[in-house]
Amino acid sequence: MIISIKGIGCWGDGLHGWTETAAILRGDATHSPDSLKLPPPASLPANERRRASQIIRLAVLCAEEACQQGGFQAVNLPAVFASSNGDGFIMNRILDSLSTPDGAVSPSLFHNSVHNAPAGYWMIGHKSHQPAVSLGLHDETLAASLLKAAAEAHVEASPVLFCLYDAPMPGSLGSARHTEHSFGCAFILTPGHESGIRLALSLKEGPCETDLPPSLPEGVTGIARHNPAGQVLPLLQAIARRQDRSFSLPYGANHVTIDLTHAHP
Repeated sequence: MIISIKGIGCWGDGLHGWTETAAILRGDATHSPDSLKLPPPASLPANERRRASQIIRLAVLCAEEACQQGGFQAVNLPAVFASSNGDGFIMNRILDSLSTPDGAVSPSLFHNSVHNAPAGYWMIGHKSHQPAVSLGLHDETLAASLLKAAAEAHVEASPVLFCLYDAPMPGSLGSARHTEHSFGCAFILTPGHESGIRLALSLKEGPCETDLPPSLPEGVTGIARHNPAGQVLPLLQAIARRQDRSFSLPYGANHVTIDLTHAHP
């Protein structure tokens, strides 16, 4: 199955948009691991903007940048949103609320706690009636969600928005599921052998061995190792450097292979 990437969005700790991130991954700029600085998503109405948590803002900003870079109208795109952790900050606040004597939970917290909240805010902000799927599969979220989005683009012969994101979880959740840094990225996936960035994806039997390339910048390596969504960073680095490379991602008892090539018109 072969698909093309037509737009990329990327935000995270010390990574403010795809242009800056690509320069860091090429070695043309230095990564400064400052805290995440997210501008308010322009697409969200005022009420939703106030209610949106950081993980929602992260996902929406990545998706907006991918659409802008690729020249696509968000309202026309079906979407696959994916996160291994979901919104751990919100879940921790709910657990704290439940541990109080009255056990009252804010409706806004409950509203934002569901796994598909970022997709819901995205659809509201863009008045979209396209289908949207929200996936989570622990450390195999990238493999499962990218395969799902690519298969949808291939079968439906239509562009699909793919958005991947994760952030640290505080409290007892963070102790059980250690995550460092905030990071997200988004692709617009289109079907076929178009010029530009092409991915050939295959599901193959048996496990695979994975390791990070030694060329990742030091600060970015931390994101790749300690954030589930950061597993995509080696692929992003190869894209930034216009390198043709092959990758393998574990997927249950099997694995997904990704062959990246840079086609020319």
